[in-house]
Amino acid sequence: LLAGSKELLVRLASRYTLAIATGAHPEVLHKLVFPKFRIPDVFSAICTINDIDDMSYAKPHPHMAEKIMYDLGVLPAQTVMVGDAKTDMQMAWNARIPHTIAVLTGHLSLKEAQELGLSYIAEDVTKIEPGLRQIFS
Repeated sequence: LLAGSKELLVRLASRYTLAIATGAHPEVLHKLVFPKFRIPDVFSAICTINDIDDMSYAKPHPHMAEKIMYDLGVLPAQTVMVGDAKTDMQMAWNARIPHTIAVLTGHLSLKEAQELGLSYIAEDVTKIEPGLRQIFS
């Protein structure tokens, strides 16, 4: 876990509604990842691959993003997708989410992220706040 990540999550949760769309199993998140890294309880919605009956609805299909937006009562224009993979961005665009932030600590290189034409590119998750300010200004 990057230094400052927990503080970032708490700070973001005080200003925004946070959610997760992931291919991880919910037990892995709740019993391993969150406790191991002491992730604070700041997520208003979590949609995992286990919430999908039909795997054709997995990323980059918009289903997970649409489910989260529906559950939280938000519109695509009010939503920002922060992700580390091309399929995250494709899911956002397929769900009509216009704002996308890539973090370069996952599956995207800087060149790949630049080629996608994203709203903002951050070296890592702890550096997304300027992108959020830019999007919501």
